[in-house]
Formats: sequence, C-alpha cells, structure tokens
Amino acid sequence: MDIYQALSFLKEHQPLPNDQEVDIEDIRSLDEARKYFIENPYPECIPLFLNVFGKGSGFGVYQFIEDVIMQFNNKEVVPHLVKSLQSDHQGVRYWSAQIASSFPDKRLIEPLSSMVIEKDSDLRWAAYMALEEIRDKSVFSILKSALQNEKEPENYEMLEDIIENYELFD
Repeated sequence: MDIYQALSFLKEHQPLPNDQEVDIEDIRSLDEARKYFIENPYPECIPLFLNVFGKGSGFGVYQFIEDVIMQFNNKEVVPHLVKSLQSDHQGVRYWSAQIASSFPDKRLIEPLSSMVIEKDSDLRWAAYMALEEIRDKSVFSILKSALQNEKEPENYEMLEDIIENYELFD
C-alpha cells in the first residue's frame, strides 16, 4: 500500500460500517493503511483515522490506530479530536475519547463533557477516562455532576475513584 492508496481508502470509509456489517477485506485494508502511516507519518491522516471508526472493535484493529495518532503532537491532533468527539457516529466518538486520554488538553473538555450524558455507558466511561487526564477545576465539577446521574455500577465506582484522585491533586 502506498500513500495514495492509504489516503484513498481512509477517505472512502468515513466511517467504516459496524462490526456486524463490515467486509473483512476493509478491515485488512485499514490495518495496511495503519501500518503504512506508522512507517510514514503524515499529519493529513489524523482526521481520516479519527473518523474511520465504525461501531465495534474493528476486529481488534481499532485499538491499534492510536499507534498512528501517538506519533503526532497535541497541536496536530487536538483540533481534530475536538471535531471527532462531536461526530454523529457513536464508534467515532467512542474511539476518539479513548485516544483523547493520551492527548489531555483543555480544548477537549467541552466535547468530552457532552459525552458524560450519553445513553451508552461505554461512551460515558471513555469520556470519564479522558477527562480524568485533564487537570482542570472545571473537570472536577463535571465529574461530580456526572456521579450524581451515573446509574451503571462500574462507571459509578470508577467516577468515585477519579474524583478521589482529583481531590488528592488539589
């Protein structure tokens, strides 16, 4: 795969279908594009990777896309994360929140705070984890408010731990 094939594939799959509908060949092509950009970092691939995620795990490939994104700095990544965290596509929001944990930045507070009221508990969990990395007083109040509304026991426990760590931080 070369740069043109990799970019073309990514542009055509914004996002990929969910795991139940995706063609396994598309997953293989995604993995090839991922490997290409690990060897050949190219900032223009950042928004394409952040918006490629379908709902699900991409048969294990999605978790490794972070390896591509981690090659870049906050200045290059965060503006694209701000947008992808607000995507209409659940998979894009979920995986973008996962990646946001590695790029703590105050610009992510607003889109992540919108995710703490999502119906899907996995989306909320990912948002909590990303917010935990951003050391800002406004995050503390967002998380305290989320704790009052969280009904999922595992998420509730995790939020309690995050809030306790935040209190130790202050």
